[in-house]
Amino acid sequence: MAPAAEGEAAAAGAVECRLESAHDLAVLLAALQLREREQREQRVHCEASGRGLKFMAQSNAKDVAVLGWMFSNAFREYRYTGGQEELHLRLPVAPLLSCLQILSDRAVMTLRYPSGPSDELRFTLEEDGATTECRLRTLVLEEAPAPIGSFFAPGDPLSMFRPAQAEAWHLALSEFAEFDAPDVVLRITLRAAAAPSEPAVVLCAQTLASDAEVELPRAALEDLELAPEAAASGEATHCYQLAGVLASCLRAAKDAKAVKVRFNSEGVMSNQFILRGRGQRDLFCEALVSPLAESRGAARGTTGGAAPDNTPAKRKPYAAGESLGF
Repeated sequence: MAPAAEGEAAAAGAVECRLESAHDLAVLLAALQLREREQREQRVHCEASGRGLKFMAQSNAKDVAVLGWMFSNAFREYRYTGGQEELHLRLPVAPLLSCLQILSDRAVMTLRYPSGPSDELRFTLEEDGATTECRLRTLVLEEAPAPIGSFFAPGDPLSMFRPAQAEAWHLALSEFAEFDAPDVVLRITLRAAAAPSEPAVVLCAQTLASDAEVELPRAALEDLELAPEAAASGEATHCYQLAGVLASCLRAAKDAKAVKVRFNSEGVMSNQFILRGRGQRDLFCEALVSPLAESRGAARGTTGGAAPDNTPAKRKPYAAGESLGF
């Protein structure tokens, strides 16, 4: 990059960081891959700032979003400079993961942007005297994309459960992998279970050929809370496209060491994950899944035949403080 061009890019924003293990960034990016068949072309939004790095992936239909955070204290070294408070990039996921996995998960990673011509992102991996360098072309956004609205503002009624063992949620979702198709509906019911053996969370899906049901007893949950309306009736059911739930949650659930699942009054489901990393700091990821229309109507208590109100509420942008609720 010519000195003037490089100085102009740096004035807009520049980030340089060093991570103890490239594995940590690879795990977080892998959780943002939404569909197997779209992985080669998928790009994620990366927001760099003095707070650290934030990543976001969204489905084409905007009904599924996955967010990931690596705060500045997760890095051995982290520096953000520039005239703008935030720098917004579009990163190709598949080439980026290929770079991060060239060496083993013990490799130390250094990231720098901008570096070289055409706004390149440079990765350097070091392990046992071996050094590998990768350069990726990126797309710089002149302004931030439209923020995701806040779904879980403080004080909003919500239902929530937290498995005592994180792998229980992964195993439950895995039972529906063979049902993965665009028209299959996943129903999730939360019940006010009193006895340890009573089912507190019930998942079910059905196709023309077969069906499946998975129950999580109250004893398998560390926490269980029902919103006031659900507690009064004894249960609440929400419906989702199974494909969207699996695409956004299954990979993160596999690598999670802690999971919390929340449902707001509209039926929006939040899967919060603390991912296993090699460093001393935790990695955070959240998958947001919009409910089907019938679930939104049920959540509002509408009567049969009444169309649910789809007018979006005015909410502030969704912030990490609301998402990281462990």
